[in-house]
Amino acid sequence: MCRLLGFISPTPTTAADLIGVDECRQWQSMGTVHDDGWGTAWIDTRAEAVARFRTPTEGADDPRLARALDAEAVDGRICHLRMATTGLGDLEENTHPFLADGAAMAHNGSVHPIERLREFVSVAEIDEVGGTTDSAIIFALVLRRLRQGESLLNAVTGTVRMLRSDFDHPGINLLFLTLTEMIVVHATAGTQVPYLQGPLPPDHHDHYYRMSWRRFPDKAMIVSSSGLDHKGWNLIEQNTIMRLTVADGAETIIRL
Repeated sequence: MCRLLGFISPTPTTAADLIGVDECRQWQSMGTVHDDGWGTAWIDTRAEAVARFRTPTEGADDPRLARALDAEAVDGRICHLRMATTGLGDLEENTHPFLADGAAMAHNGSVHPIERLREFVSVAEIDEVGGTTDSAIIFALVLRRLRQGESLLNAVTGTVRMLRSDFDHPGINLLFLTLTEMIVVHATAGTQVPYLQGPLPPDHHDHYYRMSWRRFPDKAMIVSSSGLDHKGWNLIEQNTIMRLTVADGAETIIRL
């Protein structure tokens, strides 16, 4: 169970440029609850690649995360605050985003039982991705379809539909980032909300898995899980996959 934030823009920008420094600090502060690591992936236009940084340490007070949100302008970025599923260690290899074949993925939710989920992938596939979590297996399943020639949108859609048909109320909120697109998945209907104690950010009791998005006049778009004010944002409908393109802000929506 984790927090997600992602944006794309036709011209380089930051999360702070889009939603303000205060909202960025609010999102980062959720690292006190989701304190099993953080990571980010972004479009590196000079290298013509998606780059990544991740660490199994808490992100709430990490100046590197603050810089990523506030100061490092890029055409696209996804960020992840991790709260580890019970029994799945807070190791760097389990920290999101995962990255391979030019695509990065961050996940909020869970697919159980993980022992049965592991039967869907080979040892070689999961070793390549790294990690021991359900999230790593989801990424491996998407990669398999990509390497069979499917587009990223079709690979993600096929994987999510398969998991929803074979597992009971899986929690599948996903962000994918490539050089040209961000794909957003909101599919958590019936997923049990994690039990959290202490003072919590907004919506963490009743709407933990809610996803919202906002489009800007310059065709930039930002997506976030719950915990921010989200005034002026739109809710992402449950059981929806969105493809948002970097160059022109075009959107494709698929209902699951």
